[in-house]
Amino acid sequence: MTAGRQEKIRFLLQKHGHLTVAELAEEFNVSEMTIRRDLKELALMGLIQREHGKAIYPQNPEIKNTYFTTRLGEAQEEKLRIAKIAASLINEGESVILDSGTTTLAIALELNKKSTVVTNSLAVAEVLAMRDDISTVLTGGEVQKATYSLLGPMTRENLNGFYADKLFLSATGVSAEKGLSTSSMIESEVKQAMIASAREVILVAHGSKIGQIFYHIFAKWDKVNKFITDNSAAPEQIKKLEQLGIEVIIAS
Repeated sequence: MTAGRQEKIRFLLQKHGHLTVAELAEEFNVSEMTIRRDLKELALMGLIQREHGKAIYPQNPEIKNTYFTTRLGEAQEEKLRIAKIAASLINEGESVILDSGTTTLAIALELNKKSTVVTNSLAVAEVLAMRDDISTVLTGGEVQKATYSLLGPMTRENLNGFYADKLFLSATGVSAEKGLSTSSMIESEVKQAMIASAREVILVAHGSKIGQIFYHIFAKWDKVNKFITDNSAAPEQIKKLEQLGIEVIIAS
């Protein structure tokens, strides 16, 4: 319900311009604390502005020109659908690794079960830090300003000390022939450490990434157990992946 409610909050703010916390709490029949948490998460993603006791829909939002923030608006509905399914796969009490990225950020927003989450994403950690039932562990490492994530030797070394039930992995490129790729070798090394530290690897990526190949391939398909994508993915590409033995879940 969290992601769906937040989408409706954005719609109402776009319609009315601004609304108070009390008005939103009454509209959705939830506590003001719940609404404040929703507003904080939406503001974190740069989608609304907060003032004391109310929220405002930005008419001319000044969003920093970084790779991470410019991706937030891409395939937003698809990412929310993927996130809903991904969060439903997490069982009560499990340990989970969340890779950095906007789709894994959406999973963090949707997660509502008691669990332990290890992440190298500062955005994910900031969202989950507000949840009483979730223990959040940051990997440590060097801050990458463009992606708001932690990378480097310290990140890899710290991941070696964990073993998670599930990893939700992101990729810049997804190819049936070549595997999973990214444009950053230092990022690839961290992803490989995550894969080695998880019992089950679940790739999450929206359909437009399928068929793309970037210069550094960090994993072949034998490392992936499940792939959650949306219904914009080309059917022939999905068929190729299923022939490789990958369980593909379409978020429609």
